[in-house]
Amino acid sequence: MITWVLVRGLAREAEHWGPFVPALARALPNHEVLTPDLPGVGARRFERWPGSIARAAEVVRSEVLERARGTRLVLFGVSLGGMVVMDWAARHPEELDGVVVGASSARDVAPFWKRMRPRGIAALSRGILARDPDRRQAHVVRAIINRRDRWEETTRAWSRIERERPVTFATFRGQLASASRWRAPRSLDVPALFLVGRGDNLVHPDCTRALAARFGAPLVEHPDAGHDLTTDAGEWVIEQLLQWHAAMRG
Repeated sequence: MITWVLVRGLAREAEHWGPFVPALARALPNHEVLTPDLPGVGARRFERWPGSIARAAEVVRSEVLERARGTRLVLFGVSLGGMVVMDWAARHPEELDGVVVGASSARDVAPFWKRMRPRGIAALSRGILARDPDRRQAHVVRAIINRRDRWEETTRAWSRIERERPVTFATFRGQLASASRWRAPRSLDVPALFLVGRGDNLVHPDCTRALAARFGAPLVEHPDAGHDLTTDAGEWVIEQLLQWHAAMRG
């Protein structure tokens, strides 16, 4: 059996995956899907952010190895979660069958103005300054999701998550600082796949393209998805995961 480990991004928790997780589980009936939270969010919201991507990766890794004993692992991380899974893959390749990275970046592969696009900075700033969860999450949703038909439903869901399990500003600031400092590994000694949406308004697609080029890994681009690939194009992401994993094992 394979255990698929899904890691979310900046200030996001497991529930932010939304319908993607049950859809992936249905597509992988003989596999297990785990969605561990990063320190400071979700089930770990009372923990302090450990101060670096590498230390956060070790927290996630410890939880996963305890929960998924005796199975092979495939990691899938988006945005900051992509940094976490790349860090894990570089340090402990013997534990993994492969790693998939969506819409991510690194300090040493792209300039800062591509890693956080001006339009994305403006939207996130408006969200931070908004007084209530509905307005904050509405700004976030519009910055990272291009499917307008999913804005209202996603805003409601993410506002509820914020009310129930709010992320502290200290966690947000710590994650953002760690992401801004993180440098990609020189190599990945596991099979890898990179996914990106050409309509990403938060992180320029060139960042993911540069990561794929560094590792000599395949890159697949969605023609119009935004930063939140699994909300904008969840079925497409699942298709890419299944095709890549089947080809890798075959």
